[in-house]
Amino acid sequence: MEKSLLSTFLIISLFSTLTFAQSREILNDKSEVKVEGTSSLHDWHCDVESISGSADVSVEGDKVTSVNTLDLTFVVKSLKSGKGSMDKNVYAALKEKSNPNITFKSSKATIDANGVVSAEGQLTIAGATKNVTLTAQSSVNSGVVSFAGKTTFKMTEYSVEPPTAMFGTITTGDEVTIVYNVSI
Repeated sequence: MEKSLLSTFLIISLFSTLTFAQSREILNDKSEVKVEGTSSLHDWHCDVESISGSADVSVEGDKVTSVNTLDLTFVVKSLKSGKGSMDKNVYAALKEKSNPNITFKSSKATIDANGVVSAEGQLTIAGATKNVTLTAQSSVNSGVVSFAGKTTFKMTEYSVEPPTAMFGTITTGDEVTIVYNVSI
């Protein structure tokens, strides 16, 4: 009986250290995304307050070993700069009424020995969809998986006219950067 109990314990211990795949939901309260840009007046940023999505990942101990899927959604109206008039210009530029979300849907992902994930997929902004590769450093801390990185692109690539203010005297630069630290 003691031998059987010991064997069962060893088998359970062995399986608990193996890689396992899990589908996980985005933890909005532990995730941070911001959009950064420039203007003729000053640099600016908007925090994304509503993030959702999921990922199917494999974890071994404290390392992510594979990412099978990664889907993210940012609610356009949750972009907040702290300046109401700027927010309204951003919503209009992003065509929020007809395209309320910014989405990324992965089609393929790889991870290197250092935990850097390269996720190929489709990024949709203002109704325009482009194939992109997002890169992120992965980490595991107390069972929470995080992906941190950034991507830079031109708004006009997505048919977004860079917003202006003050009757066109303040212009926004075409290039923006999305900085993300998403936890699942």
